[in-house]
Amino acid sequence: MKKRYLTLLIAIAVLSAFLCGCSKPKETDPLMEYLGDYSYNDPAVCMVYEPIEDEKDEDGNQLYGIQYRKITDFDGLKASGYTLLIYFYSSMDNRGAAVTAAVEDIAAGYNGKLTVLMLDAMEYKDLMGQYEIEAVPEFVLVQKGRADKVFGGASREYWTVNDVLLWLQENGIA
Repeated sequence: MKKRYLTLLIAIAVLSAFLCGCSKPKETDPLMEYLGDYSYNDPAVCMVYEPIEDEKDEDGNQLYGIQYRKITDFDGLKASGYTLLIYFYSSMDNRGAAVTAAVEDIAAGYNGKLTVLMLDAMEYKDLMGQYEIEAVPEFVLVQKGRADKVFGGASREYWTVNDVLLWLQENGIA
């Protein structure tokens, strides 16, 4: 009986090792070529919807959420062909926290369709000038083969995040 039990255990171990060894290696996300480590204080970050390390629900399933990753190659990312939503904010104004939280929801909801970048207007004044942005928060949509679009929040008397979502839809982001 012991011999059969030992043989069965060895067979299970060999089969497990074989199955694990034959699985495909996890492909890395090409977006990571332009991003670095996690950063919550860098002036240029990308909101990435990804697994939250060491976090699982009560059933043991991996939890996902928005993580902020430092942008290490902004020019490369902009030229990459990804559809980008650039969210300009000001680190000097803490009233934008509600907008930032809503932008995180956009990043999660449009995961795979839209890459959301968060740029501090204080550090990216040249880019603000390029897009003729006068006030923040502001949004710029960058799509391959199309002219960049500016939301134009400063020219609107009042707007909400729903207006940003409608603007995205009007520009082909469904």
